[in-house]
Amino acid sequence: MQKLMLCLTAVAALVLFAPLSAVEGQSDTEPAIATAPRTVNLTAEQRFIIKEIVYKDLKVPKAAAGAPESIGDPVPADVELHDMTAELGKKVPGAKSHKFYVTADAIVLVSPADRTVADVIK
Repeated sequence: MQKLMLCLTAVAALVLFAPLSAVEGQSDTEPAIATAPRTVNLTAEQRFIIKEIVYKDLKVPKAAAGAPESIGDPVPADVELHDMTAELGKKVPGAKSHKFYVTADAIVLVSPADRTVADVIK
C-alpha cells in the first residue's frame, strides 16, 4: 500500500510540474529591434525650452509629410534643416551644434555631421 501511494504521488508530481508544451519560453514573434541611442541628452526642462522657442518664436515651415521621426534614421537631402538660434544655443548648450526641422507633431533634432535624427521632441 505504501508503494502504491508513493507511486501515485510521483505520477501526480510529474503531471503537475511537467511543461505544458515542448518548447516553453520561446515564441514565434520576431525579436524586438532596439532603437538607436540619442546622440544628444536633453532634460525635460531643455525640451520644454526648445518647444517654447521653436513653436512660439520661430516661424519655420513644416517638413513634408513622411520626414523621418525615429532616432538614428537618415534625413533625406530634400528636408530643409534649420540652425539653432543664438538664444537656443545659450539656453540649451547641448543642442547648439545640432540642426532641426519641424513635422506635424514634433521637433526633430539632426546631427549635421551625418544627417541622422539625433532626438525627437514631441
